[in-house]
Amino acid sequence: MRQIIAIAVIFVAILGMKYTSEILGPILLSIFLAIIIYPVLMWLKKKGLSYNQSVLITLVGTLVLGAAILAFISVSLAQLVKELPNFTINSSGILAQYGNEIIKFIVTNIPIENIAGLMAIGMFLLFAVIFLVYELPLIKVRLVKGLGADSSALNKIYDIFDANIKYFIIRAKVNLLYGIGVSAILFVFDINFAVLWGLLTFALGFIPYVGIIIAAIPPVLVAWAKYGIWGAIAMGIFFIIINTIAESYIFPRLTGKGLQMSVFVVFVSLFVWGWILGPTGFLIGVPLTLIIIKYLENYDETRWLALLMGSEGEDDTKEKK
Repeated sequence: MRQIIAIAVIFVAILGMKYTSEILGPILLSIFLAIIIYPVLMWLKKKGLSYNQSVLITLVGTLVLGAAILAFISVSLAQLVKELPNFTINSSGILAQYGNEIIKFIVTNIPIENIAGLMAIGMFLLFAVIFLVYELPLIKVRLVKGLGADSSALNKIYDIFDANIKYFIIRAKVNLLYGIGVSAILFVFDINFAVLWGLLTFALGFIPYVGIIIAAIPPVLVAWAKYGIWGAIAMGIFFIIINTIAESYIFPRLTGKGLQMSVFVVFVSLFVWGWILGPTGFLIGVPLTLIIIKYLENYDETRWLALLMGSEGEDDTKEKK
């Protein structure tokens, strides 16, 4: 009976998240963005600044950087919308026809022309992150008062936050490196909107394994229209190489054991959370799954499931070989 009730509760929770995804997605995304920025505040405190000075510098820096990114995206999208009607792959080959069909699909299904709506979401995220970064130290104090400094529940919450902070910081460093590299390469080869595609690579890089490949689609199409099919192939190979390096070498080396999640679980979690939360689910699906795994590890009845979702068995198999 308990198992049936637990399954029913999970099912109702998933449905609730699904039908509130339009507001729940941005809220969860703002929480994870605040988690990324919070270590900056702590770093400033370690450098000898007072708490108020650290908070002020962090919030002003977040506001300036966020406003600059939103302004850049707004201007770039406005220019992109103007150029899209004239953007076609001029070739009579069947591959060019498929390329133009892909361009048409992107134009009709991705609301890039709805700049006002995108900017409204961006402004919500910016101010939600600012307020949450300001509140995070106070929330920590409230948790200590409510649960007690030695509470096991509080320690579990700290473990979950630490795991996600480490994941996001390392992922952000890797994505920034490749975002800058992509922009530089695209600029050298005179690909339109090179900085915008680099920013897209940085953002979609939070989607393991497939994010950078998705980010490659616009530059590949631009290269196709500008340099022909061989230019598109070369651009595609370039993105495949950097995706392989990022996911197979740099990220696992920085994290020690990679995601500590099986590749299958990572891949499935992206689509499950994407179905529940929409596009935001793809970006934060991995950290949400990490939270679930950390939760499952805390109970004897569910620890086996956490181990099943992890990658420790893969490491052992490699060592035996």
